[in-house]
Amino acid sequence: MENDTICAVSTPLGISGIGIIRISGPDTYRIIQEIFQPKNKKVSLNKWKSHTVKYGYIIDGNKILDEVLVTIMKHPKSYTREDMAEIGCHGGLAAMKSILSLCLSRGIRLASPGEFTKRAFFNGRIDITQAESVMNIILAQTEKSLEISIKQLSGALSEKIQNLRTKIFNLLVELETMIDFAEEHAIKEIQPDIKESINIIYKNAESILKSGQSGKIFTEGIKAAIVGKPNVGKSSLLNLLTQEEKALVSEIPGTTRDAIESVISIKGIPLKIIDTAGIRNPEGIIEKMGVEKAKSWMEKAEIVLLILDGSQSIDALDIELMKNLKNRQYLVVINKTDLPFKIDTKEIERFTNEEKTIKISARTGYGINTLYEKIYQLIEKGSGTLKDPEFFLNIRQETILKNILSNLIETQKLVNENFSLDIISEQIKFCLLDIDIITGKNLSDEIIDSIFEKFCIGK
Repeated sequence: MENDTICAVSTPLGISGIGIIRISGPDTYRIIQEIFQPKNKKVSLNKWKSHTVKYGYIIDGNKILDEVLVTIMKHPKSYTREDMAEIGCHGGLAAMKSILSLCLSRGIRLASPGEFTKRAFFNGRIDITQAESVMNIILAQTEKSLEISIKQLSGALSEKIQNLRTKIFNLLVELETMIDFAEEHAIKEIQPDIKESINIIYKNAESILKSGQSGKIFTEGIKAAIVGKPNVGKSSLLNLLTQEEKALVSEIPGTTRDAIESVISIKGIPLKIIDTAGIRNPEGIIEKMGVEKAKSWMEKAEIVLLILDGSQSIDALDIELMKNLKNRQYLVVINKTDLPFKIDTKEIERFTNEEKTIKISARTGYGINTLYEKIYQLIEKGSGTLKDPEFFLNIRQETILKNILSNLIETQKLVNENFSLDIISEQIKFCLLDIDIITGKNLSDEIIDSIFEKFCIGK
């Protein structure tokens, strides 16, 4: 880990009211003293207390670059556990660029993606699971996913993993002690105790895995594809669900040529809604591509919302689409109930049941609350009971926990088959190594770099 000073713009580039430039490293305080002039010139920067804000100007020699607020955070009570500063300037490109260039000219290096958080990890402020949750906070799509990510940053997952590690470590110590005094123990006598300890560890690891998988749905969300023939009200339904004019609505069939995506929250779960092109016999290459993509979404979306026009009779294409719903999580949504009702519901019941059928009007909003509830029931059916999770697992963490469970199963077999304590102990050591990989104690530099390179610069 380099012991230099880094800086970066921590807010999105563009025109905004405020921009923030973040600095971290041993030269932070010296550089701030050189480039910052307090509005009250009687203020002594040498006596500047940590975690306080001062108003003044960023200067380059005698030239004022911008009017700013500067916050100082002295080590070790900072995000990186280094000396840090944040310059709150005006959010225009010129202002931020000029201040950043001035910092770089004073010997500061431009930070790489995620380097501030990486320093927090290397300096022991957070472990790797907490570092990964920082990115999840940034990417959170609902209030619930944000809440879970903040709990994880506060150590909700780290605490569970550390408790699991303690149990594995204690078992390993017991085994090593038994090996040292092997003549005092008969393997058959201690088998029940070893098996019970392994069983407790297994249930603990399994509980973490199941809870983390349940929590993942609140962060990754569910994809729901709106499909149907042209002009049945797919785009109108998208606009109703999102409460925005996301899609162009027209009486002309085939208005939507490509999939339009939007995210809404269903009881805290991000639901990515995909409004697809109307499915019919296409008349051109572009329309054909749109129809093919719509059929593709029917296959890969977790939930399919098939829209039928309640003011029209069912035709062969409607029947074909309903047949394609077999083995899928779906709802048949009969739209346009505000118009004279002509659709034959008995014909629909040949392919589905009343529980999976709902009548709505995308124009008036009739049935929308029932639709929300039925979508949630489908999510719950596909994911099990949706409890209130404190954390979730990413693919890396989930894979390692599964490896630990496999190792524990293998260890139980070794105990049952009367293998030596040395071999059993070595198998438990694999579990301990995996635990330390989850928290970052046993990670290679390559994996650490791959985790942080996904971060934005300035975080």
